[in-house]
Amino acid sequence: MTKFIALRKDSPVEPPKLTALSVEDRRHAIVAAVPTQTKTEELQELGLTWVKPVRPLPEIDHTFQQLKYVGAYVVETSDQAVAEQAKALLEPEYLILPQAPFTVPTPQLSRRFRRRPAHLTGWPEASGVQIARKHGIDGTGVLVGVVDTGADADHAELRHKAIDFRYVPLEPSTHPLRASRSFDVDGHGTHVTGIIAGKHVGVAPGVELMVASVIESETLRTSLERIVHALDWMLSKFQQTDNLSKPMIINMSLGFRPEWLQDAEFVPVLTGIHRILTTLVDLEVLPIVAVGNDGPGRIRAPAYFRESLSVGAVDFALQPADFSGSGISPTTQDLEPDLVGYGVDILSSLERDIAGRSIYAQMSGTSMAAPYVTGIAALIAAADPCMHVRDLRQCLLERALPLEAPRERVGAGLARFAP
Repeated sequence: MTKFIALRKDSPVEPPKLTALSVEDRRHAIVAAVPTQTKTEELQELGLTWVKPVRPLPEIDHTFQQLKYVGAYVVETSDQAVAEQAKALLEPEYLILPQAPFTVPTPQLSRRFRRRPAHLTGWPEASGVQIARKHGIDGTGVLVGVVDTGADADHAELRHKAIDFRYVPLEPSTHPLRASRSFDVDGHGTHVTGIIAGKHVGVAPGVELMVASVIESETLRTSLERIVHALDWMLSKFQQTDNLSKPMIINMSLGFRPEWLQDAEFVPVLTGIHRILTTLVDLEVLPIVAVGNDGPGRIRAPAYFRESLSVGAVDFALQPADFSGSGISPTTQDLEPDLVGYGVDILSSLERDIAGRSIYAQMSGTSMAAPYVTGIAALIAAADPCMHVRDLRQCLLERALPLEAPRERVGAGLARFAP
């Protein structure tokens, strides 16, 4: 069986036509320009069946799907000749991408709790979270997407929220995305989501959550295809007029190292990921990405692209964590990470036991630092919901607390809310 992703090379709207528009008008212009069909009829003429990822899919082995918001086709066929014909048809306008392995930067779990330890709840004064609360700012009105292992909607930290959830299956080209009450196949995503929006432990408990489960517990690995499906679903929210004016931030505590790819895959995969990030930014979405737990001198994609905000980890004494990745981006030659968040012994939700009791845990990793920064970004965006994504990014960097550690380890400093 041959499967590939074809990703549109260009935005449906020329950037010069968008520069003077408000966030709402910019999104409206792009969504309105997204073609419902481009190569669908020609792909069908090759014998491929067009299937919709939100419906039960037929048991056929010559299919394609259109993910119009990220600008992609996913083609799967057992006929190698048809696959080559489809590639030839799409290549003038689309990048042909092989699969790429993504994984969670494996966090360290230091302690579990059967009930929430009140003495560990609350963020340090340097975070500015208390200042935001005094001003009545908790992230309300901000859309936050989490691409992870899922989230336990019935954990005490999250049950007060309505979580828009999709489980993206191992083979999304043959099984539809599953909409249900949010669940977690591991606990990692519940911890991440709790840091962002937990009732007691979250930085920005008022945000509107979208959670896509794309990672399995056995390996903590996923594929580029599952991530593309998740992002397309999140971007589809701009079909709803009410969402056009809302700030959107997407947290990705995942990534990969280029050496995991074969030489022939390197350029097309990185070019494709860059195109996806550009699409997010064009739609005024800020991608916040963990830089990885591989230590100094190593950083993971997609954190090192300029369109993403890369996040390293510090402890509560504001010292860089030994595991926190850092280095020079191979694509931009910029120092990474862009900034840091608290990422050592972070208390958050984890799972529930067999009796339904909510379990908490302290965990360490850039997977924890990234959602802290996502929460801070949500607070800033909630204070100024008309802010363009480029301004939100710049605001995070300019308002970061400078640290004494070397810049190549901590970037601009600690992300914080500061009026």
